Amino acid sequence: MNNFVIIANPISGKGNAKNVAEQAYTALTESRQQGQLMLTSASGDAKRFAEEAVSNGTRFIIACGGDGTLHEVVNGIATVPDVTLGVLPCGRGNDFAAAAGVPLKPEAAIATLLSGTPIHVDLGCCYSSHQEASHQQEPLSTESVARNEMEGGSTEGHFNVQTPLTEPQGIIKNYFTTIATCGYDTEVSRRAAKGTPLFAGTASYAYAAVETLFYYDPPSVRLEGDFGTYEGPLLLAATGITNRYGGGFKIVPDARINDGLFDVCIIRPVSSVTVLRLLVTLFWGGHVKHPAVSIHQTETLKIETDPPMLLYADGEPMCETPATIEIIKDGLVVMSPRGT
Repeated sequence: MNNFVIIANPISGKGNAKNVAEQAYTALTESRQQGQLMLTSASGDAKRFAEEAVSNGTRFIIACGGDGTLHEVVNGIATVPDVTLGVLPCGRGNDFAAAAGVPLKPEAAIATLLSGTPIHVDLGCCYSSHQEASHQQEPLSTESVARNEMEGGSTEGHFNVQTPLTEPQGIIKNYFTTIATCGYDTEVSRRAAKGTPLFAGTASYAYAAVETLFYYDPPSVRLEGDFGTYEGPLLLAATGITNRYGGGFKIVPDARINDGLFDVCIIRPVSSVTVLRLLVTLFWGGHVKHPAVSIHQTETLKIETDPPMLLYADGEPMCETPATIEIIKDGLVVMSPRGT
């Protein structure tokens, strides 16, 4: 039986992920552990590899790549007990790694796999609310979404929003580790995932944010959580386990990865000029002082939109509204440096 399995997207990080994964494999085997290195070639491979690994008894699953690879791996292990996640960050954003204290430098990240400490962090769960009522499992009427997690690259593939785990009662659940988006930032995530030859990393997200301004039409929403209810037009609603997305935009600056709560940022519609100003302040969380912005905490969030919208989390498509988002306290175990 394998002690570990490394699942790597070989073209993440401009192709560096394959080298990092091979270095990690060598380091782990030299420490007398037995394992396997698996390279993805298409969207969905990472999730399938993770499911196969845990079904075969492996309990240390390592994701090497960007947030997209990590998202798939987490969805492959989320419902399996006693599994520890290792992270080798090689993508554009690496927002989960930053929140969990995982070093971005490959040597330090590999050292964390060998001598780090498992810590419990929260996990998010998202599902379409209409499934709860109908218990149907038909595919959502949404288009396949092209995903690209490589920095400025072209790992484009189709992501089927019906790949998540199906529970016995028919509710199809997606799991996420960072921030779920609704509204303007959902469309930004979709565009940023396609990549651009002009920009990489955080700059690609910023470019997509400006581009989206030209046509975004705020939907009418109803958001219901522990804080009460918000009804009206919406620029965006970001529901975070971690405090940032897009590689550094601190949309919910006080969010903590292990407090058992989502931090929700609701921004009401403002002018395009104001949106641009708010984007700049996102780098340090200064947007929270704007009168159109409110921050709340909740364990669950129910979302209804008119028209229906596809929600994103971890930069990936999740489910269609109406939807429910729930926090799973200590739902994930991840290797982190000692003392984190």
